[in-house]
Amino acid sequence: MTKEKTTPQSPEDMAKAAQEAAVKAAMEQAQSMFGNIPGFQMPEGMQEQIMTQMTAGVPNMAEVQAQQEAMLKAAGIDMGTVAEAGQQNMAFAQQMMQDFYDADDLDTGWTINKSGEGKLNVRQLRLLAFGAPMLVYNDENVDTIDCENDIDNIKCTLREWWNVTDRESTLDIVKWLLEEGHHVEADRVLVKIRECGLENISAEECCSEDNKMEDVCLIAEEMQENGWCPTGQIPQSVIAWDLVRVVNLGRWAYLCGYVSENEMWQIMQVAADIALEHFSSWEEYGRSFIMGRGVWHGEPADSETAYEIVELLLENDESPWKQSNWGE
Repeated sequence: MTKEKTTPQSPEDMAKAAQEAAVKAAMEQAQSMFGNIPGFQMPEGMQEQIMTQMTAGVPNMAEVQAQQEAMLKAAGIDMGTVAEAGQQNMAFAQQMMQDFYDADDLDTGWTINKSGEGKLNVRQLRLLAFGAPMLVYNDENVDTIDCENDIDNIKCTLREWWNVTDRESTLDIVKWLLEEGHHVEADRVLVKIRECGLENISAEECCSEDNKMEDVCLIAEEMQENGWCPTGQIPQSVIAWDLVRVVNLGRWAYLCGYVSENEMWQIMQVAADIALEHFSSWEEYGRSFIMGRGVWHGEPADSETAYEIVELLLENDESPWKQSNWGE
């Protein structure tokens, strides 16, 4: 078999590849904040618009690259050699970054932020606490329903990522998250795991047509191996992943004027009541969130991020979870 020869990328190809990778990362980051919902589709033309904006930030790119190539040729430097060296440098930089992030003593960078405004009473702070993991993830304050983001941006996000534009669509998504969300299929698999034992589920079963079986088994194994939950105590439900988002969706919808303040607190109260039905502590609630976030995409890295945030909420004295008893 003849191995196909790989042609070194030109600087233009490398620049284009870097732009495309940046766009992909940006889109994945945005969706990871909110989660996919029924009927969701990438807003038409969004990726093309981002690419156009990024390219516009580098005027006359082709002309600049042509000048650079001419200068290199005049100096007797082969373009293929330059491209190969560039790729090697990029690979080295990526490895350095990975080593940096893998360091055992690395500070995760997650923080618990507070406004200190003191407008919310004890009950309201407790209800907001059920959405705390997402507040930490988005670098928002855990003691206020206010948000520093521009309301128009929030509306755009709700519309494009959640299909929420008014009171009716808000309540529709809340209902979907509570009754189905991403937890129903996963919880069905968790029942089988409890009945059979994770170790007794074969590789063939994990890769069956049940598209959640593989994801749930993978994340369950990761949680056990990494100590993200006590041995033998895999969460019985991943509904906390959906409940955390219900709380934040209610808050965002209120800020956008889609629901009243009273309706917002009612939405949060429903989420809190369901959490109390399923779990007996913030620890159990947190482990359910960790697993649910990972199962959502079948990505252990998502669970690792959630674990870091949950550990912060469970251990930091400024955490609303430390300042509010579970059963109050």
